[in-house]
Amino acid sequence: MLRGIADFAMKGRWQAAFAAALLSVGAMLLPPLNYLASGLIVLATLRVGPKEGLRVMVATFVVFAVAAILLLGQAWVGLALLMTSWLPAYLVTLVLGYSRSLDRALLAAGGAGILVVLSAHLFLPSPALWWQGVLTPFVQLLSEQSGWQLSPADTQNFLLQLSTLMTGVMAAAVSINIILAILIGRAWQAALYNQGAFGNEFTQITLGKTLALVTAILMGLSLTPIAGSLTMLADCLPVLLVLFAIQGIAVAHAIVRAKQKAVAWLVVMYVLMVLMLPQMLILMASLGVLEQWFNFRKRAMA
Repeated sequence: MLRGIADFAMKGRWQAAFAAALLSVGAMLLPPLNYLASGLIVLATLRVGPKEGLRVMVATFVVFAVAAILLLGQAWVGLALLMTSWLPAYLVTLVLGYSRSLDRALLAAGGAGILVVLSAHLFLPSPALWWQGVLTPFVQLLSEQSGWQLSPADTQNFLLQLSTLMTGVMAAAVSINIILAILIGRAWQAALYNQGAFGNEFTQITLGKTLALVTAILMGLSLTPIAGSLTMLADCLPVLLVLFAIQGIAVAHAIVRAKQKAVAWLVVMYVLMVLMLPQMLILMASLGVLEQWFNFRKRAMA
């Protein structure tokens, strides 16, 4: 089915635009569909070039804006998707297309997340305080529900802790959105025109020792009292964890392939990531960091 969507989108600019816009409309009910929509823009850009990819993105915006007006009476939703999903994915696709390096594309996606962190700390006197103001009505609404079990003091503490995490979480979400779009678009391109190429590229992802060392240091600092005074660096850590979690997943795929293990091992890994995302994110990121020095993939092939 997914390949069928990609095949239909590659029949022409407006076919791609209608498919991406329809997926984006579906994302209002099932948010992950937005990754597929962005993936189609990535696919079009990789396959037919930057200019045509840009035209597909604009056409997608037009189609979605019309749908948003008819369904919601508001066109701003399309602009929000353009700025937060489609355009960042398109820009990073240019990095992938010109460099022909999935590694550099992932680093560019991480750079977009870091840019979110820097912008928040540049334009907001206190990002945590700003988030506290944004989240207060939401937390108050939750606390008024019958099933809420936290005391007022615990509720306030929950709000304070959540507000300190939100900048990093949002930055990581931006990077995840771009990364998934890039991986989906590149996988579609390989499935349609070069079978097996994506698997080889993905399992060879290497992000480098320098960034791995920075990530390891920040992970260590996050466990110490000094982390509270390094808020900007702490907000960058979730983005770095996402990058190296992707590397860790690539390592797991490479080991399963090299050892000719059952795909069930990968299924278990992904199920655990859904059920225990924070813990698995740290575990896979740690694997990705350690890979830079221990080269588990090479050992698996020995």
